[in-house]
Amino acid sequence: QEMSMGPEPGNLGGTAIKPVGWDRTGLEAFKYFLYNPDTGEVLTRTPLSWVKITVFYSVYYCCLAAFWIGCLQVFFLTLPEIQDGPKWTMYQSIIGTNPGMGVRPGNSDQRIDSQMFVLSQGEREGEEPSNYWGDGDRNIDYAVRTQHFLESYNREATYPYKNFDISELGPCGEFPYGFVANDDQNYGESVAPCIFLKLNKIWGWVPEPLDDYDTDWIPEDLQDHYNYMRDDGNTQNVWMHCEGRNAADKEALGDIEYFPRSRGLPVEFFPFMGASVSGQNYHSPLVAIKIHPGREFLGQLIHVECRAYFRGVVHDTKNKMGLVQFEVLINE
Repeated sequence: QEMSMGPEPGNLGGTAIKPVGWDRTGLEAFKYFLYNPDTGEVLTRTPLSWVKITVFYSVYYCCLAAFWIGCLQVFFLTLPEIQDGPKWTMYQSIIGTNPGMGVRPGNSDQRIDSQMFVLSQGEREGEEPSNYWGDGDRNIDYAVRTQHFLESYNREATYPYKNFDISELGPCGEFPYGFVANDDQNYGESVAPCIFLKLNKIWGWVPEPLDDYDTDWIPEDLQDHYNYMRDDGNTQNVWMHCEGRNAADKEALGDIEYFPRSRGLPVEFFPFMGASVSGQNYHSPLVAIKIHPGREFLGQLIHVECRAYFRGVVHDTKNKMGLVQFEVLINE
């Protein structure tokens, strides 16, 4: 008996349909990418599609920019005008009313975080600095950096600020500021560098001078000097006192010369009410100390600490409040 045969089974699944132009290659494919004459597409999009996507992103980025500008304007509303100074000052600020101290000249850019003055005993006048800004480690480089620092004092201070007369600094107001030996000095004489001390600026702060009858807490040397200046009628100052941090440092430092002789920053130079941003010129008062280490102390690292004294000062070594520490090393 013969069995009947049905139709043969067809292929399971669909048949792939290849898109038009699938086999284009090379330059032909690139031309169709730029413009497809069959569909009117430019860079794979029709003109209508390009209009839609352009409108969408234009609106999107305009809204994003408007939101950012709005937030920025709200932030600006919280800021005071430049002439009004910082929003938070004095006791309301993080800085408070106890300024730190700074020393000049600063170190080279390579050693910007160092407070060590490394000098050579034999370097004399006539040496050339490393560059125009004195960004090097030679004695003359320290002198050039000091000269640039003092340039602002050659311009008149802007009212209501007072002018600070550099001539009051004596030999520390004249180039090369003791960093190199003068030509009229004996060859090999140790240099006597001038280190300049200043108070960090605090907006609106006016220091209160020491009380004439409450000076028992200040160093004896400064107390004797204060009594002498009181007899001379000159006590309206922030007083500076420097000494070696250890016994060996004090022995190496010997007698320190102060310029001006008052050893003080006159309170008439305060308060600071802005300068650099508003285009004004402010003369921050200075006290310079001239260090004369003996030849027997050449090559010894001398640790120096200078403190400011006024009513209510707080000296904090850890946070460098009311004082500054630095080192001086004069090599052979």
